[in-house]
Amino acid sequence: MTGLIQYYVFIALFLVGFVLEVWALVDALRRPAGSYVTAEKRTKPFWLAILAAGALFGYLSVPRFAVLGVAFGFGLPLLIGLIAVLPAAIYLADVKPEVIRFTPRRPGTGSGPAGRW
Repeated sequence: MTGLIQYYVFIALFLVGFVLEVWALVDALRRPAGSYVTAEKRTKPFWLAILAAGALFGYLSVPRFAVLGVAFGFGLPLLIGLIAVLPAAIYLADVKPEVIRFTPRRPGTGSGPAGRW
């Protein structure tokens, strides 16, 4: 019973890691390329390539599990799955806050006199 609980916790952790990788990739796609250069971070294509590779390996490293007899996941070695989360963590913790500072705001999205509030 304990082994089964550990197994599902393990799968949940890898799925959370994969969601984190996809979130970072989608966020990187949304940011303008000029903001990366202005923030003195690597270029947008660099981050998109690194994050896409991380998301791919993160997806492939989710352990196999079955729901109603249908198997999901590929189960690459664990170390690959752990390493795949690193680019997303670095992007979300270091790059994203700096890029957001240099991303031009669209009119009407702020909370000032001309904004929504």
